[in-house]
Amino acid sequence: MSEAAARLVEAIDRNVKPATLPVAVRMMGPGEEVGQKVRRPAADLGHRVAVCQGLNMARIFGWGLVFGRENQACPLASVAAGFIEADDFLEGAVAELYQDSPEVARKMEAQYPRHPVGQFDRVLIAPLSRAEFEPHVAVVYGNPAQILVLVHAANYGHGPGVGSSSTGRFGCAAWIAGVMQADECTYMIPCSGERVFAGSQDHEMSFLIPRSRFEPITEALAIMRKKGTYRYPVPNLSLLGEPRLPEKYLALDPRP
Repeated sequence: MSEAAARLVEAIDRNVKPATLPVAVRMMGPGEEVGQKVRRPAADLGHRVAVCQGLNMARIFGWGLVFGRENQACPLASVAAGFIEADDFLEGAVAELYQDSPEVARKMEAQYPRHPVGQFDRVLIAPLSRAEFEPHVAVVYGNPAQILVLVHAANYGHGPGVGSSSTGRFGCAAWIAGVMQADECTYMIPCSGERVFAGSQDHEMSFLIPRSRFEPITEALAIMRKKGTYRYPVPNLSLLGEPRLPEKYLALDPRP
């Protein structure tokens, strides 16, 4: 694990306190060595799985996994990773499950980020604290109150806020390609596939951090904590107020 990743893990543990492990993601080019012990789903599990399942295995089980086309159960993720040509996908047949207009379906598919075919041939995933590789993206899951800590940190020194876009599906395109290409943080609602197949929970959302923002986010988490404007766990200031009790309660101890 790099020093920048180690500091980011420490800052997230202290300030965000996620229930699951932050995850490192790296897109690997042809011939690039994995460099650490990982599971290959088709060989080690006996079947292919989707990368969103692999991401949740990494953050919940602490596993490292590598996904080539042969391990990938979901063709959409293979489109985003550039493992297969996007022509059939862009025709919009899959999007007809979500749209009635063929034109809108094609428009929907065209806006998803994806890597050029052949640039990468594997997706490498591991807990950030155990990654023996340089990640392109870190993914942190939490409840909205926890993710808000990261939004404040990402917006520190920036100002306009942190952008997010969702169609309710194909969420893996963001952490496989989108964040890496835009080089910007984003937050996400788990998509329908991730909910159904990967088991992300009702209360969970995620925050994605590109490698270039590891150090700024680490520093900003400390600065925002010192400012004290917002921290997690969220302090309940109602504790400082006088309760409005029923009159029958107050009649037991009349006061002027």
